[in-house]
Amino acid sequence: MGKWLIATGADAAYFPLASELWDSVHAAGAEVGFGVIDAGLTAPQGAWFAERGATVVRPRPVAPAAERARPALAVNLGKLWLDELFPGFDVLIWLDADTWVQDWNAVALLAGAAGGGALAIVPGSGRAWKRQIDVRWLLGGIGGLAQVRSFNFKNGWHARLPLSVCRDIANRALLNAGSFALRADAPHWARLRHWQAHILRHGKPFTSDQLAMALAVYHEGMAVELLPTGCNYVSPWRVDPARPALLESYYPYSPVGIVHLAAQKTMRFDPSVTVPLTGTDGRIWQASLRHGWFQRGMAAAVGARAASVAG
Repeated sequence: MGKWLIATGADAAYFPLASELWDSVHAAGAEVGFGVIDAGLTAPQGAWFAERGATVVRPRPVAPAAERARPALAVNLGKLWLDELFPGFDVLIWLDADTWVQDWNAVALLAGAAGGGALAIVPGSGRAWKRQIDVRWLLGGIGGLAQVRSFNFKNGWHARLPLSVCRDIANRALLNAGSFALRADAPHWARLRHWQAHILRHGKPFTSDQLAMALAVYHEGMAVELLPTGCNYVSPWRVDPARPALLESYYPYSPVGIVHLAAQKTMRFDPSVTVPLTGTDGRIWQASLRHGWFQRGMAAAVGARAASVAG
């Protein structure tokens, strides 16, 4: 499949997360390019990546007014320009800064699925999702009256898309743009940017990437490969303390490939924050989900428990 690039993006506040992502990729021992969209890194932070062989780029503004008010938007908006920002690669793999790689097979799945020319991405649905779609019941639900509150419908409506288009994508799964892969020569890039420009006239810049993907895939029928949840895993969590490894919550408790801290706002900025994890040994363990912090914390907790039992 040629040369791969893993791309991410960060500002100064997200640098610790992005550097942990780099560390997790490096720990996998894979020979792969690494690119960073600079949305406000300090000079030493940018140099940290450059010294490790990463390509650091500052993209031209896509929505200048919005990006002046909120510079970190350059990351969300820049995702749809990876083929131009990072030329010379055959497969471009995007991972949000608040993700890290636990099992390299998940990255290989993303690249392999994209190799045929499709958008490789994880849908926001499946057995780990408590609700597949949000609705607002009207008049108590008498007669089945309800208002669709899905991501696709709400954001399509804000973007002033035609009602027929909003209805077409309303009950389709969100496409989670925190982790995706696409061949550099795929026709999707042009269509994603077409929809991005349309959405930015009226819609929300922060969600324009995922809405553009929904429109290209669901409304236009562009090729897509929907991947297992483990390629972009948000919650709930289970842990194997012996390895240690984060696992999917439901049987057969497969190891999570790409850990995504989208639901861990406090932890993203404070790695000392922990969450309870159900262990394969039946115990409850407390640990951070951040790369490095998780491994060290679990090793310390397992050691302390063993010492307590021995004592």
